[in-house]
Amino acid sequence: MILFIYTVLLAFAFAFLVGFNLPNLVLGYLIALAIVAVLPQVPSPRSLRLKEVTTGPQLVRLVGNLIYFVLDFVWDLTLSNLQLAWDIWTPTDHYRPVLLEVPVHDLTPFEVALIATRITLTPGTLSCTVSADRKFLTVHVMYPREGDMAKRLRRPIDILKR
Repeated sequence: MILFIYTVLLAFAFAFLVGFNLPNLVLGYLIALAIVAVLPQVPSPRSLRLKEVTTGPQLVRLVGNLIYFVLDFVWDLTLSNLQLAWDIWTPTDHYRPVLLEVPVHDLTPFEVALIATRITLTPGTLSCTVSADRKFLTVHVMYPREGDMAKRLRRPIDILKR
């Protein structure tokens, strides 16, 4: 049943992106069937949870952590854009590119994907690869800050897991 829901959602997404009519909906459904067929494992909604919420105070804490996660991302996005714009507009290059290894051995695949996406969406950082043993996420950073950058890059996920 969940596979059917995924294919229908993908078909509608395709139809809305290309142009909503019956031929595009059918084509989207066929493409969605192919996508679902080649996926090694379709994630269940239960596997996407960061943690189990059972009581009201836990729900309030989770919502607060999600709001903090989003605000932290907007803050990092703003600072990174300003830093990149400053580097472009000034005659001196301020970047010092480095490769960092962020420990992800205790994170679920969803959490690794979430942190990798967040890192990649922030200007000046790019998640490169996850090590074969899934212990480290390699990140390219153009403007490293003082202190433990790996801990700073991992902080948003740690906030959500509190």
